[in-house]
Amino acid sequence: MQIERITLRPVTIADAAAMAELVAQLYSAEEPSLLRGPRVGQLRLFRHMLEHELAATTRGRFLAVDAGGAPLGSASLRLYGDPYPGSMPPGLVVTAMRHVGLANTLRFYGYLLRGSLAAETPLRRGECYLYSVIVSEAARRRGVGYTMIEQLEVYARQAGMRAALLRVMDDNADARRLYARLGYSTRARSSPLAAWLGVPSELMHKDLG
Repeated sequence: MQIERITLRPVTIADAAAMAELVAQLYSAEEPSLLRGPRVGQLRLFRHMLEHELAATTRGRFLAVDAGGAPLGSASLRLYGDPYPGSMPPGLVVTAMRHVGLANTLRFYGYLLRGSLAAETPLRRGECYLYSVIVSEAARRRGVGYTMIEQLEVYARQAGMRAALLRVMDDNADARRLYARLGYSTRARSSPLAAWLGVPSELMHKDLG
């Protein structure tokens, strides 16, 4: 595996378009039947959501770029004491209807609702939570995800965190292998409610000390 040299920097509102492309690629890979039709409509929907989120705060979201500044991936980090990510943006249903149509809107909103009903991951003092790890299609198999997580762990240690948590979906074997190489092990399975809602996962843990 080639280890990519990257710079991991905080996301800004100017990165909304690049982030929308990464999110669209993630949904295409992990939930290919969720949003169908032209990519341009999906990008407009995701950009609407991201601009709302980034206007509120960019804390905890990071973008990985190469030496030329091209986006390679993204990852997010919530430290103990940080608030949970914000709620869905106002006008989401109307925006989705406009850009991806009725059928896609129903599937997408149902997916978001199922995810919101599954319990958030609570943190104890000294713990942090890594989430939304995305690697660009063009940069996969080059060690980008590995390097991003390593750099986030450094950031977390500097912030005084002693342990890192992350959640991986049951059917994402590639991600589970990546996290195992980084030293993460399974702490717990998702709740029966999460499994019933169709979002079964494992909570993984790593000691940062």
